[in-house]
Amino acid sequence: MHFIGKFDEKRLSPIPKFHNHSEGYTVAPLIDQRSGSVHTELAVNQLAANGTVSAHVHSYEEGFYILSGRAVVMIGENTHLLGPGDYGAIKVGTIHAWRNAGSESLRWLQMAAPQPKTNDDVKDTWFLKGGKIPTEGKPFDPGNRNGSLLGHFDMGQIPPMSERRDVMPGLEGVFLNWLIDSKFGASHHRMAFIEYQPGVGIGPHDHTFEESYFILDGEIEGILDGEPYVARPGDVLWTGVGCVHSFKNKSNGPVRWIETFSPQPPAENAFRFMAEWEKRAVEIER
Repeated sequence: MHFIGKFDEKRLSPIPKFHNHSEGYTVAPLIDQRSGSVHTELAVNQLAANGTVSAHVHSYEEGFYILSGRAVVMIGENTHLLGPGDYGAIKVGTIHAWRNAGSESLRWLQMAAPQPKTNDDVKDTWFLKGGKIPTEGKPFDPGNRNGSLLGHFDMGQIPPMSERRDVMPGLEGVFLNWLIDSKFGASHHRMAFIEYQPGVGIGPHDHTFEESYFILDGEIEGILDGEPYVARPGDVLWTGVGCVHSFKNKSNGPVRWIETFSPQPPAENAFRFMAEWEKRAVEIER
């Protein structure tokens, strides 16, 4: 199973559970149960100028990557001033709150896992009585996380080709930078920044976990469950467990995206490449 969609500003709308607990807060869904997913919720979140989200906790884990604007974000006991390229993980049950720290709209890509509840009779979000909304915070220092699960990565940090290490054999020209994973401190999902150089691709394979791909820059051709697609900035692709998929950059420039994984991949056999098993089948069946 797979899904292809696109970020549309017209889909930005208030979330009922945040009624009376936010100002200027809207969300545009990208991946959720309506897409066929059972593990992943992916969305573009927006806070208008002077917008706020009151202090609250979830029974699920969140990961975020700031696309534009500036935010004052309270996570647990720490408050930070964050901007484009900053990212973080908010563990299950961690108190957090948001404020737009600029005069323009703030936008971030947000991942939630396990997937939030859609049944209003089953709560997964609670707001603190009299919870504070942060007013200011210190700029985040990537060299001193101070206990927070935060980091920074943007396109300007992509190393030149001569300084890259291959992700795995056969994937020369692919750059991958893990943003959020178990080493970072997350338990339920991963998030990565990925770049494919022109002419680079990955052969048909599948996984025991769901993946989503939010295109930031460039153009990629994908084949999902045998169906071809072309994805460009603002597009999102999602592959379910067992979906055979492949990608190739047939354009003249690099393509870059934010990729999410849920549940977290297993320690072994995270990829099942069709070509490898076809080759082994010939050897076994001689």
